[in-house]
Amino acid sequence: MGDRGPDDPVIGLDDIRRVRLGHYTMPADSSLPNQKIIVLAYVIRHPEGLVLFDTGIGEDHEEAERRYHPIVRRPLREALSSLGVRLEDITAIVNCHFHLDHCGGNPLFPGTPIFAQEAEYEASHSLEYTLPHVVDFEGAKLELHAGEADVAPGLRIIPTPGHTPGHQSLLVETREGRVLIAGQAMNDAAEYGRAEFAGRIRRSGNEEAPEPPDRIDRIHELLPRRVFFAHDPAVWEPFAD
Repeated sequence: MGDRGPDDPVIGLDDIRRVRLGHYTMPADSSLPNQKIIVLAYVIRHPEGLVLFDTGIGEDHEEAERRYHPIVRRPLREALSSLGVRLEDITAIVNCHFHLDHCGGNPLFPGTPIFAQEAEYEASHSLEYTLPHVVDFEGAKLELHAGEADVAPGLRIIPTPGHTPGHQSLLVETREGRVLIAGQAMNDAAEYGRAEFAGRIRRSGNEEAPEPPDRIDRIHELLPRRVFFAHDPAVWEPFAD
């Protein structure tokens, strides 16, 4: 996997496949009491290999089971198999961040490059941020970056901090236009749509519109034709060209 970009996209939209890995339930004392949160990952078929965006909740973890009960998992091996993909076929992993529901399956991939931001790795060692053994497991091959970087031609990690200090998204150049796999830069398509609309209004000179998160301006600069999310199967698309 290299650090160069193609003149023309080498993959199509149908080379991005969404995988549902289960769901968990938010605690009663959270901002989303008792709400079910689905967990999604994405497989990108690229000429240089198969890239996996996020790895799900992972195996049973006592603290997670207690706090987010009930948790319903779809084993990653089974989920990938439904696409005709084996664990050993994955050539690179991109984690949007290191919370357990996004990197819990990482230990299944010793020796596989895992792309993340340096700021996220540093944050992951703070108290109660995540489970250390899903980040620093035996055989972990972390590819840490401080900013944008190419995973492969046409696949680029983009820092989108906010949900966590080192959150990142994956920009995918396809023949149908740019796709942003946003991860949890926004929780869902509706939240993203509201923030994108507010940003558009403010850029037109109306400063009375709600101020969107800083990451929205960076995403807007990328002009994505579609935006995918880690906790919402809905896909955001712009209203018009």
